[in-house]
This record gives sequence, structure tokens and C-alpha cells, in this order.
Amino acid sequence: MDDVVLSLKPSLDSLYKSYDAAYLDMDPLGLVKRYERPGDQEVAGFIAAVMALGRWEQIRRVVSEILERMGSSPKDFVMGYYPSRHGNPFEDLRHRFYSGRDIGLLVYWLAQIARQEGGIEAFYMKGHNAGDIDVGPGLSAFVRNVARLDIEPFYNELPAPGRGASHFLTDPFKGSAAKRLCLFLRWMVRTDNIDLGIWKSVSPAQLIIPLDVHITRLSRRLGLTRRSTPGWRMAVEITSALRALDREDPVKYDFALCTLGKLDPCNQAGKCQTCPIGQGCHEYSS
Repeated sequence: MDDVVLSLKPSLDSLYKSYDAAYLDMDPLGLVKRYERPGDQEVAGFIAAVMALGRWEQIRRVVSEILERMGSSPKDFVMGYYPSRHGNPFEDLRHRFYSGRDIGLLVYWLAQIARQEGGIEAFYMKGHNAGDIDVGPGLSAFVRNVARLDIEPFYNELPAPGRGASHFLTDPFKGSAAKRLCLFLRWMVRTDNIDLGIWKSVSPAQLIIPLDVHITRLSRRLGLTRRSTPGWRMAVEITSALRALDREDPVKYDFALCTLGKLDPCNQAGKCQTCPIGQGCHEYSS
């Protein structure tokens, strides 16, 4: 696989340069970058990432609504948010299978994290080890620690795994690709004109690619994975392949590949010849 991946480097480097910050309007990260303070970016980024289900237009719409209700500073909002005093300002919102109650609990979790540790980075670092090959163990510890936080008055007990608010807590050690949590880490850790790079405690070399439908489809076509079932193992395999191109920053191509997937040239006749990947794709047609 290494030879196949290395042959892709010119195409992927061109893709990385082509799909830059000008395409952030198609991504929830564009909403996060409206904030200047790192604390606000961190809170807004977590909300935007974990709500990243479905079409990008729908995601941006619901994230915009949540952030608007939090006022000018998401960090200040969560620091002062107590459901017993303020109720649930998100009760009427819905997104996919998340209810307003789930969204309210998500914000309440962020409030507890902010008051206990000062921010999400410090909370995440309780389970992170700089010696780990990737963020898998840290993410698994993170979701377990979040699950121990108070859930009242939203629930007496969490919904069954995979349902409602429990779906926020996807665990790599249970096979989940943890796409949205990996997306959040990418935004926080990587530094370029796309990602924020506000966390300094985690190495970009430890990141795992956020495995959405676009990355899954394109990775198969590019020969980055031989697996057929999406999950943590596929995400690790794709990331391992990309380390051959950049050992210190293996997920640098994620935003560009995901943007290419959203533009969907694969379903447009005659687009192979103008696609930035071109002949690197196994389904290239001349």
C-alpha cells in the first residue's frame, strides 16, 4: 500500500492547496472561526463538531441557532449556565435524532467541564498520554469521564447506547470511528489556514482522520484502506496510510478530501478529467 499512497502525494498536495479556507462556508468550522477568543472557539467547536450529522447545510443551520442562543460568548454562557436557574433554552430545537433535551444536556456537560477544569483541553488531558500512538485511548477516557458528569435535570439516566445524548459519547474502544470527536480534535490541534491550533498539549501526529461518508468513499477509491466496514479500525488504517505522506501531520488532507466529497464530482459526467485527484483514483475514466 505504501507505493500506492506515495504515488498519490502530488495529487493530494494539489488538493490540499486547492480546497483552502475559501471553502469554510461549506463547513461548520466556518461558524467557529467567527469567534476570536480561544475559549469561545473551544466551546463553539465542540458543539459544532458533535452536531455534525447529515448534510452540511442542516448542520450549519442548527449550530448557528444554538450559538445564537448562547450570545456573544459561548464560553461565558457555559460558565454561567445552571439548568436549575435558567431552564433549557434549547428545548424546542431538533437535529436528526437529537432532541432539545439532548442539546441542553450537551451544553450542561460543557458548563460542568468549564467550571471543573477551566476548559475542554484540561478535561481531555486527564486521559491523554503523550506516549500513545494515537488519540484513541484519550478519546475513550474522555467519553467515560463525560458520562460520569451530572445529567439532571435532563435525564434520570442516559438513553441506551447510540440513542439521544448517549450518541454524543462515541467510544473508539467499542469500535466506533468517533468521527465527530476526531473532527473536534483536528480543529483544536492542527495549525494552518483551516484549523485553529489552540490546543498545545496534543501532537498532530496522534490525530486520527474523522471518518465520514466522503472520507470512506474516497479512501476506498484511492486505495487508502482495504476494509469494507467503517469504524475505528478503518479510520486508523487510513491515517496510517497517510502517515507515509506526512508523519507529523497525517490528517492534513482531511478538509480537502471532505470538501471534494461534498462537491461530489464522482456523480457528474466528465468530471474525472478535471478532478484534482485524477488518475490517482481507481475509478478514473479517460
